[in-house]
Amino acid sequence: MAHALAAEAYGALTPNLTSPTRAEALVFADVTRRLESIFSDPQASHASKIAVLHDNRRLWLAAAAASADDGNALPEGLRVGLLNLAAFVDRQTSALLRGEGSVTVLSEINRRVIGGLSAGAT
Repeated sequence: MAHALAAEAYGALTPNLTSPTRAEALVFADVTRRLESIFSDPQASHASKIAVLHDNRRLWLAAAAASADDGNALPEGLRVGLLNLAAFVDRQTSALLRGEGSVTVLSEINRRVIGGLSAGAT
């Protein structure tokens, strides 16, 4: 009975909700929300800032690895652009960890990626 209910619930999901592109957009959105929330909170601990910066860096490392994969079907120019963005995000993250720069740059990059992914998910 429970298996039938679960199968029915999953079967009701629309393809856009479960597509890989939609999932990527949701992951970027989650990290971006946490990044903005923690860095806008004057009471946020240094450890929480480091943790969310680490999560954002890991997300971009995964995006870079996927972009560099020979099996990636994205156009070469887009793949190169994503690799360049990932390198920039890494440098900005290092600067933030040293207490330099602004998290706004990372947030804006993520938001633009979310917009691109969301447009592609429709």
